[in-house]
Amino acid sequence: MQPRLYWQIHTLAFMLEKQADEALDEQVGIRFAQFKVLEAIGRNTHARQNMVADLLDQTEASISRQIKLLEKRRLITVGIVMGNKRARELDLTEDGEKLLRQAHEVLDVVQAHIVGELSGREQNFVNEMLIKMIENARS
Repeated sequence: MQPRLYWQIHTLAFMLEKQADEALDEQVGIRFAQFKVLEAIGRNTHARQNMVADLLDQTEASISRQIKLLEKRRLITVGIVMGNKRARELDLTEDGEKLLRQAHEVLDVVQAHIVGELSGREQNFVNEMLIKMIENARS
């Protein structure tokens, strides 16, 4: 019988996200959902809300709540795009950049705990396989 990869992947993703969420909340004061939005904005200067939603494979409505929370904490700025009153341009503040760096450090520890027994070669192999599966799922 072939292994049920979908179940193993789901279980691993759930556990990783739960541990990441708890560690981020405890050590940095943000949830994993907020981290993902900060990460997307940090990778894309002047990101727009719809672009962040696409990057995270989520709806704009689900991203909107996180953006409001991050703006309220002054971790991001939200500006209006010239010529389009409905579009919003998102950028990290200095505090947002600092918090994102701290969050990366926390998540590196969480990741090390989970993949720590794997050699560098095994980690690279898993990463390559995950990339292929993600590409297949998106096509």
